[in-house]
Amino acid sequence: MIKRIFIISFLATLLFSCNTNNEKTSYSQTPSSNTSLTLLSEQTGIEIFAIKLLEKETKANPEHLKTHFSCSMLPDDPNREFQNVPNGKVVLLPGICFKIDSNQTGLNIIRKLRPIVEQKGYKLFLCDGNNLNDKNRIAIVRCDDEFTPLVFMQTNGINYGINNHKLILHLDSLNKMLDLKLVGADFDWCEFEIRKEPKDWRQLAQRLYEICPDIVEQGTGDIQTLEAELRNSKRLYFWFD
Repeated sequence: MIKRIFIISFLATLLFSCNTNNEKTSYSQTPSSNTSLTLLSEQTGIEIFAIKLLEKETKANPEHLKTHFSCSMLPDDPNREFQNVPNGKVVLLPGICFKIDSNQTGLNIIRKLRPIVEQKGYKLFLCDGNNLNDKNRIAIVRCDDEFTPLVFMQTNGINYGINNHKLILHLDSLNKMLDLKLVGADFDWCEFEIRKEPKDWRQLAQRLYEICPDIVEQGTGDIQTLEAELRNSKRLYFWFD
């Protein structure tokens, strides 16, 4: 009898111990996830509420926003010989990105969340991955203007003598006329909504072609078609091959 009581007592203790360990394991997994989210928030300056909003909409895990490392040197840069670019390097940026199934999905999310996050000092925009086969992404950074994300992504047309600074000067000038709103940006492209129509769409098309010949020569094929696309889409798009 005593032996039977001892066995029952031992089994009960073992069962309680297993349940306690399971509870500890289950509990420790949740803080681990929260800790990871908190760390990402601290590293990027993006508040957790904003990260969770995008998690819910994209149904994807948050990733630290990155871009390829580049000095964006112009051919006549006097310091060119001292600026060596390490191959295959990426730069961590003060932002977070999420994979999306399509650009249209990203645009829908931007339209939905833009009013919420912009009043908190954030910008949403579409971007690429760092590898050829990467899915497109939607990114969030903390800034209160339309062009800082282009600085982060190092957007440039270096083949046409347009570094990041010069490109933003062009866009700033166009912004005064068109009231531009950022849609997407990465290393060699950017896209904006045109919220104020120009007086002359043909003149605008010609000006954009002079800044970025690739949008015609490798895109629409002629100025007339570019003019029609601008008028219909109300989108300004630069892509530098």
